[in-house]
Amino acid sequence: MKSILKNWDKFLAEAERASRDISYVQRVYEIVARLKIRKSVGGDREQTFTEIRGIPGVTVVNVDPAGTSRDETNYYSTLNIKFELVGNADALLYRRTTLIPGIRKIKGCEVRYVSAIKDLGER
Repeated sequence: MKSILKNWDKFLAEAERASRDISYVQRVYEIVARLKIRKSVGGDREQTFTEIRGIPGVTVVNVDPAGTSRDETNYYSTLNIKFELVGNADALLYRRTTLIPGIRKIKGCEVRYVSAIKDLGER
């Protein structure tokens, strides 16, 4: 009986792999961004990070605690931002036309630095 179940599981796994669309490729990327967030304009820091998560394609926003500081009027935060693109979408084009403009649209948020794109591979 165990061998029948094992063979059935193997058959189902192979059938699932065979049914996947091999032309569908999803790639994950990461950038590091340093932001200035004005205390008196827009939402607080957490609201700003939530708005960044709402940018199309963004999947994860992590704050680097070592890259966080503040002064009387601003917060400064270093973020690790992950995003995913489907097919052969160009990551540089996405960063230039969607991600950075999306961050700049957030009230009180200013982009100070953006790293090169790190390709984290297929998903």
